[in-house]
Amino acid sequence: MLTNPLGMSNRGGAMLLGAVAAVLVALLVGGWWGWTRGSASAENKLRAEYSANLAEATREAVLKQQAAIVFSNGLAVELIDTKRTIETQRSRLRGRIVYVTREIPADCVLPADAVQLWNQARRLSAPGVPQAGGPGRAAGQAAAAAPAGAGQGNATIADAMADHIDYVAWCEGVVSQRDKLQTLLKEWAK
Repeated sequence: MLTNPLGMSNRGGAMLLGAVAAVLVALLVGGWWGWTRGSASAENKLRAEYSANLAEATREAVLKQQAAIVFSNGLAVELIDTKRTIETQRSRLRGRIVYVTREIPADCVLPADAVQLWNQARRLSAPGVPQAGGPGRAAGQAAAAAPAGAGQGNATIADAMADHIDYVAWCEGVVSQRDKLQTLLKEWAK
């Protein structure tokens, strides 16, 4: 048989047990309520901090993007100016070809083998351009050389000079594009 160590009646013990249970329930409910409120508060603080960080990062990214656009547009303008300068120089030089070659006799042309060698050195291959061992002739047999864009006949000194001027202008354009691209990539890497 169980004895009551506190000397209480069953009714008093039940009330004490009920009060302890009520206090425990109140503590549990209060703890849960406090935890959820604190958790919600911490979550709200984290969300606010995340939103602020996201807004700042977005603002910085937009500023960087705008600076990169301005920089790349500047490079594009420089490239266009460089190409325009190269084209102007090329046009002047091509105009001088007539002046420089006016005293060369019209029948003074480059032999087909010289044109073929020129084309091989430049890695050119086009219809009407003589190629060693091409269809219809034996290896080494020369055919009539064609100036750039002509398709038949021998190339003149003026044709060779014009071709060289065009090639140099093309090379300068490629170098300029490469330089601007390298500058742009270095800027983007920052």
